[in-house]
Amino acid sequence: MASRNGATYIVYLASPLGFTEEGRKYIKEVLIPEVLQLGGVEVIDPWKAVLSMDAKMIAGLARGMGHGQAMQYGMENFKSIDMADAVLACLNGSDVDSGTAIEIGYATKAGKLVVGYRTDYRLGGESIDSGINLQVEAAIEKSGGRVYDCLDDAVKFLASKRT
Repeated sequence: MASRNGATYIVYLASPLGFTEEGRKYIKEVLIPEVLQLGGVEVIDPWKAVLSMDAKMIAGLARGMGHGQAMQYGMENFKSIDMADAVLACLNGSDVDSGTAIEIGYATKAGKLVVGYRTDYRLGGESIDSGINLQVEAAIEKSGGRVYDCLDDAVKFLASKRT
């Protein structure tokens, strides 16, 4: 298993949550604290840089981002997934966010455990059970992970997979 800074388990957070003010608040106040409760965990949050920015700063960054900078962010996310032991993916939305779906696919191909959670009750995708795209769900299950309907259960599953 990978480890950095004394952490025994590294979890990458895949989500579109950083795009909204409400999502950024959820990352800071709910998601990260819930994962850190496992103890001995390091969280890699690709939204870390924007969590301290206000909405105007984020909008300015997004408008001013060129192709090169966008590619740099994408490659940094792949490197972060490579360093992680597992990926915890937020699957909310009428369909799974395309960036999150790529992170799931990349992580699965890299041999990482992927655990998804979907607290959104809207039905989308092809899977009647989880409400997500069947290819996304298949990638998660191929990784040894599962899709849960609440964050708490997803984090408990992550804890059960730590060795």
